[in-house]
Parts: sequence; structure tokens; C-alpha cells
Amino acid sequence: MSSHPRIKTGIIGFGRMGEMYLNQMLKSHQWEVCAICDTDPDALAIAANLAPSGTILTSDEQVIFDDPRIQVVVLATLADFRKRHLFKAVEHHKHVITEKPLGSNIEEERAVLDKLGDSDILVTVNLPLRTAWYHKTIREFIDSGEIGELAIVRVCHMTPGLAPGEGHWAEGPLFHDCGMHYVDIAHWYAQSDFKTWNAQALRMWNYHEPWWLQAHGTFQNGIVFDITQGHVYGQLAKDLTHNGYVDLIGTRGIARMNHDFVTATVELHGVTRTQVIKKPFGDKNLDILCSLFAQSLGSGSLHPDLPRVRDAVIASEYAWKFLEDAGKHDMPARGDLHTLEEIRERRNNKRIGYGLLRRKKKTK
Repeated sequence: MSSHPRIKTGIIGFGRMGEMYLNQMLKSHQWEVCAICDTDPDALAIAANLAPSGTILTSDEQVIFDDPRIQVVVLATLADFRKRHLFKAVEHHKHVITEKPLGSNIEEERAVLDKLGDSDILVTVNLPLRTAWYHKTIREFIDSGEIGELAIVRVCHMTPGLAPGEGHWAEGPLFHDCGMHYVDIAHWYAQSDFKTWNAQALRMWNYHEPWWLQAHGTFQNGIVFDITQGHVYGQLAKDLTHNGYVDLIGTRGIARMNHDFVTATVELHGVTRTQVIKKPFGDKNLDILCSLFAQSLGSGSLHPDLPRVRDAVIASEYAWKFLEDAGKHDMPARGDLHTLEEIRERRNNKRIGYGLLRRKKKTK
């Protein structure tokens, strides 16, 4: 048990992610959640059942920003609140762990980046792939020279969850809300800026927004990429499955990973060694995020493994650009809205799916 005082924090937004932060911080000796804010009474009722006695539960965010005990604010609200909350964090000198994106459009996100430029508060963004053990293992293998020069970055994430109409509002279309994770990790591997791109999208079930998108192109350093993302993978199949992987192809060898949301398998095929590593997947990696942020507060500077605001803004910007490019091309529709209703009914009533949202209380 650490002898250091615990870091006092407040959580703003108590949906799925807010609850995950609370649960993680309750497991840690580094953190103490002093207050939880949400404007939804049902969310606060859930928080009351989970939070320790004495935790402040409020619908007024200002209670958290004005509390002199609170050093860190966790922003787990929707994106259209984040610019305001991040500006308040600067004004009240609160360090921040935040969900992405940092605003409801790229202009808001750039404004946040500018605002934070002259501030000494520490801010990290939850881009969990950057702290995943499997990506760090592969990156170290690449850096060792085992695959020669990195030439091709391939990323795929196709699952049966979230269905259209679930959870994507202020965060933008699916490829922006979810897909920016994969834009970010491709950028992280290439260690270079995007140069060219071409995108193709599909409107599954005749929904008005694309629910599958593939982008490919080049980085400034000559590495090429393809990113495939969509929650279109067999929603009504008897047994649900998914297809998620990264494939890093070099001039001499390869490194790749796949997972089943329980176990991640890394395969390293280098010029001097071949290795297969299997470990728990890790999901959102909030334990690593929170631990590294606690270390950052102790040192006074953000840990190098933590995602920065600029990383999130770049990922968001290019996710929007890939969506914009897809909109310039033919965007066919396959399936119909009746099938989409079947999917929603199965996810809601039978609770079968990936990324299921918290059930809302039925009102009388």
C-alpha cells in the first residue's frame, strides 16, 4: 500500500465510460473519487449505488470545478460539452483525463489545443490502443530492426456493435467516433503525417450515415496504410464474432496481432527470431492510463506513453477528412431499415451484442 496521499478527482458524465473510470479508480490505491456529476437523475442513482459513502453526487459541474480538494477532472461526457469543460479546467487549474473527441467539430478541437498551449495543466486523452501491451510489443520489435523498414500498416476493426442510432451523436459518424482510434494507431506506427488518401464507405441497412468505411493512402515518409472499420459484422448471426487485427509489413519481416476481446495474440516474424505471445486483451486499458497519469502528476510532466491532446486532434481531423473523401464517391446502401430494427430489438431486449449501452429506466 502506497504511503502517498491519494489523488482526489471528480468525474463529469456517468454513462458507460464514467462508470468504468469509477470502477477502475476504486481498485487503485492512487485515486480517490470525491464527486460525480451528471444531469441525468438515473445516472446519479446508479452512481449512488457504486460510489463510496461521502462521494458528492451533483447535477452541477461547477461543484467539481470549484472544489479546491479536486486535482483531476475526468471528462466522460458527450463531445459537445468537452470544449467548455476543458476551458474551465484551464481557468480552475484542474488536470484532466478526457474521452475523445475533444469537441463536436474540428474547429472546437483546435480551439482546445490553442487554449491548452499556454497552460501548465496536464491533459491526456483516452486513446487506449496507444497503451495496449500488444502495440508496444510490436513497436519495440519494429524498432529493433527485425522486420527491416516498415512499409505497410494495415488495421481492421469490424464488430457487431454499436448499431446505428446508438451512442453516436456529438461524437460524429461511426468512423469518426470509433474509427479515429484506428486512424491514431496507424499514425502512431508510421511516426509520420498523412500525405494522401482515398476512402470508400457503405450505408448498411439504408441508414443515412455510412456504417462501414475503408481508407487507404500514404504517409509523408513513404509508408502506406489501409484502415477498415465498421460495426457491420454479423449482427443477426446465431453466434456473434468479429474481425480485429493489425498487420505491420516490413521489407524483411512482419509483425501482426489479432484478438477476441479476451486474449490478444501477437505474432512476430523477424530476421533472427519468431515469437508468438498471448496475453489478456486489456480492453480500455484504464488501469494503465490512470497509473501513468498519476506518475505524471508526481513528476510534473506527461508520461511519454500517454496520448496527448495534439494526438487526438490529428486523429479526429483525419477521420473527418476520410469521411469527407468517402462522401465524394459513390456510397451505396445495402439492406433495409427493417433489418436494422431487428438488430436493435435483439441488442436491447435480448442483450446480445458488442458495446451494449446501459439500459434506460422505463418511465411510467
